[in-house]
Amino acid sequence: MALHLPKPRTTKPAQEAVGLDGLKVTVANAATSGVEKSKQVKSGGGLAGLTSKVSVKQLRKELGNEGLRHAAIDAGRTPPSARTLRRWAQQGRIPHADVLERAQRRAAIERLGGVDAVAAKIGRSRSAVSRYRSGETNELRADASRKLKTVKAQDIMKRAGVLRPDGTPKRAVIRVKGGVMVRNGADEGYDYRVRTLDFANSDTPFSNDESRELAAALANDDHARVVALLERHATLDYPENKGFDKYSDQFGFHFDHIDSVHIDWI
Repeated sequence: MALHLPKPRTTKPAQEAVGLDGLKVTVANAATSGVEKSKQVKSGGGLAGLTSKVSVKQLRKELGNEGLRHAAIDAGRTPPSARTLRRWAQQGRIPHADVLERAQRRAAIERLGGVDAVAAKIGRSRSAVSRYRSGETNELRADASRKLKTVKAQDIMKRAGVLRPDGTPKRAVIRVKGGVMVRNGADEGYDYRVRTLDFANSDTPFSNDESRELAAALANDDHARVVALLERHATLDYPENKGFDKYSDQFGFHFDHIDSVHIDWI
């Protein structure tokens, strides 16, 4: 007789990120998802617009019906009717992940001036950018991919208002609420439960360089890097956490989860 045992519980592995000093660390999934959710809050919080993904309604506005139809064709699907496109916009979702991905790529390239402008900015041919836009090429070459990521982040940061007219970054003043832990080289850490950290009160506020890296990580939807930057600053510069001389997986301040993130750009 077969036993119907429950499936074992599984947990997603922690995400790996590269911090400000190039140090690779792992961060909790509940922390990265908290950052992502904070970006979706429409009532403010200083994160509005700092994302590479835009709403379906905005995609339709930027690309028009023909642009969305081209995204569907690129994905190998039947071009959607005007009625279907209206339904997508009303529901705020495109039910096909491959169509959504190509629409996001197409819109991002249009925001940067079009295929020719992007090709010039990243040093690739027009055909290479066109193949990437259509999904025929999943990724650009490493150097071109990095350049595209950088120019996309710059454009997003500019549109979100976190850059001054001369291109220098505004400084981030941050408040984070979440469950925290301080590790001192042992498996067991000191659990402080849920706390709100006001980084404006740190001995050393976020620098312009840290602020730029934070904004770029938000713009690139690299939420793991955002958490790593916050944890590093909390480890080295937040007054209640003094005493650590380095930040790693075994040492320093870590978020078990993040409930909310609020940033003022000054």
